[in-house]
Amino acid sequence: MRKRVVITGIGVRSPLGNTAQDFFANALAGKSGIAPITKFDPSPFPSRIAGQIQEPDSSRRPDSDHKVPNVARWSLGAARDAIQDAGLEPSGCRTADIVLGVSISALDGLNPEMFIEGHASQGQIQPHDLVRLNPAFAAAWISQELGLNGEIVNITTACSSSTSAIGYALRLIQSGESSCVLTGGADEGVSPIFLGAFANAHCLSRRNNDPEHASRPFERNRDGNVQADAACIMVLEEYGHALARGARVYAEVTGFGSAGDAAHALKMPQSEAPGAQAIRKALRQASREPREIDYYSALGVAHPWVDVLETRSIKAVFKEDANKLKASSVRSMMGHPLGASGGIQTLVAAQAIRHGAVPPTINYEDPDPECDLDYVPNEARALRVEHALVYTFGNGGNHSALVLSAC
Repeated sequence: MRKRVVITGIGVRSPLGNTAQDFFANALAGKSGIAPITKFDPSPFPSRIAGQIQEPDSSRRPDSDHKVPNVARWSLGAARDAIQDAGLEPSGCRTADIVLGVSISALDGLNPEMFIEGHASQGQIQPHDLVRLNPAFAAAWISQELGLNGEIVNITTACSSSTSAIGYALRLIQSGESSCVLTGGADEGVSPIFLGAFANAHCLSRRNNDPEHASRPFERNRDGNVQADAACIMVLEEYGHALARGARVYAEVTGFGSAGDAAHALKMPQSEAPGAQAIRKALRQASREPREIDYYSALGVAHPWVDVLETRSIKAVFKEDANKLKASSVRSMMGHPLGASGGIQTLVAAQAIRHGAVPPTINYEDPDPECDLDYVPNEARALRVEHALVYTFGNGGNHSALVLSAC
């Protein structure tokens, strides 16, 4: 018999706040965290707006940590907060496993000259550069700093990385291999390399003079996504383990499903079938029918074609119940945090279950006839959420979904 798995702690670093409570309050209020980029000079790029993490002065890294990538720092801070939120002490979870989803690391410290042939000398490339570029650095850094010596895993499936990580953590606990896992993920989407690559792929909004209204998921006038930085780490526990210590539970994670579209490494898929397959697999593992899902924490990247595909995937699974489903995209407020997406969307779903309210999709003014579901436009809605679904897609073809339930 599979073990039950619950979320008992959440930590976050994001454009909408650096605690789970602040994040969800700002999301319910429809507050935008998208603004002009200040981390570096964005003038060479056609898109110059993003969702950046607002760090207090006290959180800036000391000189002794100047080689630690932002992704690792944010992950460590969120992990500490998650452990505290769960009512645990690091000394009480020494054997906890760490399963993170990070697609790339150390973009904040890369010297572009290192990649220009004939320009960089051997002395410019240091051993720590290779270590810092490893996507698993954040998980290793958490282990080192908190003294956790359980299994250490990093999963990289592009923008679905942290969804896949949570799914792996779920399986660890369900199988009895673990009773406590730190999971979720982080990514630094606000960087020159991402701005350049996605701008050249025509994926980014160019509403530079109106950043708060730039991200418009499912809306007719959407012109692309907005990049974001984020980290979201949570404590997953076996239900009996959490119950025995009197832990507060946000929600139960009941199902995970994933599918590949076998399409193209860079181009968007042309069929909604793989997304629908991942959602069906998650529902099947959770032993839930589509009609039982109250809230759908959407991908909603504001890409003209991807939003249509996601809508079609929902309709393929939910059929006549699709119009009853309440779906919203927090990316309308904070932008797209790449590999951190699944963690952020799971935070939203868990808080929706706990608080009986779902955040809106802001900037929804002119409906797109091809995206004709209830996206909770512009204002939060009170809603009793017994079961919620999270869906993410990663470039390269990975579609992943989670089901959360009230506990």
